[in-house]
Amino acid sequence: MSRPENSTVERLGRLRDIMKESRLGALLVTGIDNVRYLTGFTGSSAALVIATRDSWLVTDGRYREQAAGETVCNVVIFDDAMTTSIARLLEGIAIVGFEEDIPFGLHRKLREALGDSCELEPTTGLVEELRSRKDGGEVDLITGAIHCADVAFSQARHMIRPGVTEREFAAELDYRMMLAGADGHAFDTVVASGPNSSLPHAGITDRVLAPGDLVVIDFGARKDGYCSDTTRTMVLGEPDDLERRVLDAVSGALQAALAALHPGVGAPDVDSAAREHVEGCGFGDCFVHGLGHGVGLDIHEKPSLSRKSPDRLDPGMVFTVEPGVYIAGKCGARLEEMVLMTETGFEVMSNSIPHK
Repeated sequence: MSRPENSTVERLGRLRDIMKESRLGALLVTGIDNVRYLTGFTGSSAALVIATRDSWLVTDGRYREQAAGETVCNVVIFDDAMTTSIARLLEGIAIVGFEEDIPFGLHRKLREALGDSCELEPTTGLVEELRSRKDGGEVDLITGAIHCADVAFSQARHMIRPGVTEREFAAELDYRMMLAGADGHAFDTVVASGPNSSLPHAGITDRVLAPGDLVVIDFGARKDGYCSDTTRTMVLGEPDDLERRVLDAVSGALQAALAALHPGVGAPDVDSAAREHVEGCGFGDCFVHGLGHGVGLDIHEKPSLSRKSPDRLDPGMVFTVEPGVYIAGKCGARLEEMVLMTETGFEVMSNSIPHK
C-alpha cells in the first residue's frame, strides 16, 4: 500500500491546530481506527504520539516492514513495553493529552512509566470530530464498500424465499460480498424473519423462511478499511394488514427524514421528522432506536442521529437513515440508506445497483 502522504500531513496539521488551542504539548492516540486515520497504518496494534512538530508510530516487530511502507510518520519498534517507548518520546513535554477511552491498564502503566515528568490530560473526541467529515478519498472508499454490498445483495436476493433458512441466506450474502471485492463483512449480518423481525438486533437462527414473512436483512461490507451499512425489508408473498401498515410507516418515515435533510440541520430535527411520521401511523412506541449514525472506518461513529444528539449534519458527513417499527412477537421492518451530506444538499449513496 502506498503512503497517504497528503492526507496524513493535512490531518495531522488540523489536529495540531486543535492541540494548540487546547494547550497540549503532545497527544497520545491509542484508538486503532484513529491511528489508521492519521497515519495510514493498517496493522492491529499501535499507538501514535503527536508532538508540535514530529509524530511517531509506536508498534511491535511484527509490523516493522508494514509500518515503514504505510506511513510517513517516524516508526518506533518497541522491544520491552510500548509504554516505555512512549514515555521516552514524551520526555520534557509538560502537558500530554490522551484519549479518555484508553484501557485502564494501559493508562496505569503509562502513568508509572512517566512518573511525575508530565501532566496527563484526558481528551474527548478530538480525532473523531475530524473523522466525521470525510474527504473525497474517503467518500470513494465508502462508495466501494457500498458497491460490494449492493452487488452481493443483487446476486443473493433470489434466495429470499420459503424453505431457505436465515443462516443459509446470511452465509450466501457474506460469501457474495467477499466475491464482489470486500475484505469481509463490516458487522455480523442480520437476517430476521417472521416473528424474529420484531427484534431490532436479532441474531442469525436456523428458522426457515415461510410465506407471509417480513424478512429484515441488515448487512454491510468492509473494503480498504471503510464500511457500508444497509437494511432491506422483504415480503414473502402478500403482506397482511398489520405488515402493510408497518411497511408503509417505515417507508414514509424514511421519506420524511430525507425531506428534512439539509446542510447544517440539527440531527434531532431529522430524527423528529421520522419519528413524528411513525407516531402518526400509530406506532410511536414501536420505533425504539435512534434514526441513524455515522459510518466510516467504524460502523458506528459520529454523527449520531437521535433525539438527544448534539450533532449537526454538515457537508462531508456520511451517515445512515434507518427508521424501524417493531411489533413484539409478530413482525418488524427497517429500511436503511447511507447518505452523504454535500454543500448544497445530500446524496443517497446506497443502492448503487437497482434491485428489480
